Amino acid sequence: MQAKAKAKSEKIDIRFSQQEASIIKQAASLQHTNMSNFVRQQAVGAAEAVIHDQTRFAVSAEQWTLIEAALQRPAQVLPNLQKKLATTDDWDQ
Repeated sequence: MQAKAKAKSEKIDIRFSQQEASIIKQAASLQHTNMSNFVRQQAVGAAEAVIHDQTRFAVSAEQWTLIEAALQRPAQVLPNLQKKLATTDDWDQ
């Protein structure tokens, strides 16, 4: 008889105000799940969205063509920017 491998898990304790817990319980009930499953599903989904938003950059073929064209143009000298970069602010000293 083979023993089932236990999935390792990490416990995270979170405290909610009574109002927050009530809202979460209501939402979990509407999703036909318990609070723990609801919070876990929502937290993982939100975390995946943040990671995706911070690590992915999707553009259409037309947008990519415009980006490539902009990158191929020679750099422009911007006199006002050069002047600003040449000065120091009070907090830089």
